[in-house]
Amino acid sequence: MPALLGVFFDAGNTLVVEEPGKHLWEMAITPLPGALEVLAALKSRYRLGVISNTVGSGDAELAAALDKAGLRSLIDAMVTSRDFGSAKPDPAIYVEGARRLGVPLETTCMVGDRLDTDIAGALNAGIPAVWLKHPGAVLTGGPAPTHIITRLGELPAWLETVNVPPVSSS
Repeated sequence: MPALLGVFFDAGNTLVVEEPGKHLWEMAITPLPGALEVLAALKSRYRLGVISNTVGSGDAELAAALDKAGLRSLIDAMVTSRDFGSAKPDPAIYVEGARRLGVPLETTCMVGDRLDTDIAGALNAGIPAVWLKHPGAVLTGGPAPTHIITRLGELPAWLETVNVPPVSSS
């Protein structure tokens, strides 16, 4: 597996608290515990992106929501399904995300809370899928994630295990 250069995150219930049935501009937008710390820790080593399935919100609304949560400055690129015209689990949205991040798709991974969109989509695109498993969530008969975490704070340590720099032979 090539060294990871980029990490994608879902927005709702992965980086920020999602309020079901509300548009982004109607929500309070509070970051999930550890979101700011994890993004700040990863920023120096990876390009960071957000891939979000949105209905009424596009890239501008997502940027404003991430700004409100204090996370926007840590994100290098975003793709919303509304503005892109394709949604997770379609691999095309991951291809576009990698293009916007400026890294090859095969050097990215996806972190998300939904097996049917985030995890299935990443696997469809051929990249590792990290499931942020919330309390009470169950692994149904869908695709098996590459890795499971129960809080964002567990992500950097896992990334270290998959991103060991090659030993240079001199």
